Amino acid sequence: MTATTTRRLTTATVALGLLLAGSAAFAEGFRGGREGAPGRGIRAALATLDLTDDQKAKVRALFEAEKPKYEALRQEGRAAQQALRAAADAEKADPLAVGAAYLRVDANRKTARAERTGTRQKLDALLTAEQRARLDGWVAAHRQARRGAFGPPASAGARRGPPQG
Repeated sequence: MTATTTRRLTTATVALGLLLAGSAAFAEGFRGGREGAPGRGIRAALATLDLTDDQKAKVRALFEAEKPKYEALRQEGRAAQQALRAAADAEKADPLAVGAAYLRVDANRKTARAERTGTRQKLDALLTAEQRARLDGWVAAHRQARRGAFGPPASAGARRGPPQG
């Protein structure tokens, strides 16, 4: 590789690392400083389901049992993000180190997603069919609301930009 190619690759890797670090810092801002309140969304959704006292106790027990696992994942994720930030901010950023740090962050995210899916399956087992349907509707509505605010248009054929005519 030529020096120019190496320089461009290093610059692109550092830029990617900074983008990811910035994204993580931006996402931290949405929590509003409430580190001790993960799962607020699902708890709000469950409040709309008219759970029986027995179901409430079982859901509480499920969340308490899962809590240490999620705390460990959260700590691992923070450590991985800090390692990525440190690798990207180094005086002479090593593309391999930045890439390895990114892969660690990505692996943590995938593990957390898989754990959430498993917890959701356990939760669904505690609900009636009607409650599951209502919960699915609540989740879908909130995803759509977030997507409408930050994501692509709701319809794939929607055109962006001012009307032309």
